[in-house]
Amino acid sequence: MSQDRQKSQELLRTLSELDGPSGYEVEVGRFVGEQLSDICVVSYDNLGSVICELKGGAERPRVMLAAHTDEVGFVVRYIDDKGFVRLTPLGGWRDHVLPAQQMKILTTKGSIFGIIGVKPGHIVTEEERAKVIKKDDLYLDVGAKDKQQATTEFGIRLGDPVVPVSACRPMANPDLLMGKAWDDRAGVAIMMETLRALSARGHANRVYGVGTVQEEVGLRGAQTSVQTVAPDVAIVLEVAVCGDVPGIDDAVSDVKLDGGPTVYVMDGSAIPNLRLRDMAIDLCAEMGLECQMSVLDRGGTDAGRIHLHASGVPSLVLGIPARHIHAHSGIISLNSYRQMVELTTELVSKLDEKTVSQLRPN
Repeated sequence: MSQDRQKSQELLRTLSELDGPSGYEVEVGRFVGEQLSDICVVSYDNLGSVICELKGGAERPRVMLAAHTDEVGFVVRYIDDKGFVRLTPLGGWRDHVLPAQQMKILTTKGSIFGIIGVKPGHIVTEEERAKVIKKDDLYLDVGAKDKQQATTEFGIRLGDPVVPVSACRPMANPDLLMGKAWDDRAGVAIMMETLRALSARGHANRVYGVGTVQEEVGLRGAQTSVQTVAPDVAIVLEVAVCGDVPGIDDAVSDVKLDGGPTVYVMDGSAIPNLRLRDMAIDLCAEMGLECQMSVLDRGGTDAGRIHLHASGVPSLVLGIPARHIHAHSGIISLNSYRQMVELTTELVSKLDEKTVSQLRPN
């Protein structure tokens, strides 16, 4: 494995294993800021998004490179008299992926590990066997003997964040990485590596790498950080839903895990600037990179808030293919990841003042 790929793998592992559900992303934002402080001016908006300003050969255009730091998780909403913990989701979880999974509560006393409880099959009724247990009926078993032990000794409080327990590791296919929170720590890593690559080569613009917060609960960090940056153009770095697994028809998604960068045709919150979209597609061809297209009927990205700032910001979403997102573990390809870094770096470097002025539709 090349040195660049090794560095990428280590960065991805670190970001994946950091804990930062929506509203509790401080650890992730701090890591991003510390890692980029040698090349960027680092600041934070009042909601917690980290903003890394990389000065180039010109003050304008301002290019916003956004990726969200939060992951889907939960928050403690109730502790019963027996010490069992009830949860409220932060972001979108499908009910069927949760039973029997390991979770940890991030308390002021440290991490408290537990398992989402399930009734053993030996005593499940036929009626229950056919049903998916709803999130509201699930509980987290932290091994407490009662509520007092859970709260006083373990330090669990209402409002404590809860995240999946999932280590990042390479798979038997060494190109693939399995871990949690690829949505959107993979995008954060691409943003970080792009800034470092641009710093080394130079660029005729000013780039703002932004690790936004609270994307999974309503694109909130994008809405505040875009006001701070006031960009002339924006690229949002996301994951793209893979369709190369059983049960997903190509008509829904034909994105392949190792198929290279994905250009979003649209998502549920934004339609891209068409000239910027075509520029990315043409650039893939020029660079000899694979290029996939993605349509996301439901759900949104940070572009949904960014492109509506002021009189409008030409925006585009690029996605790294990912399997099994919004679950305890997902899979990404290092090959697709490295191509994403190359494409993003080249695209940003071409966004000089003249090029950006020509992105306007009229």
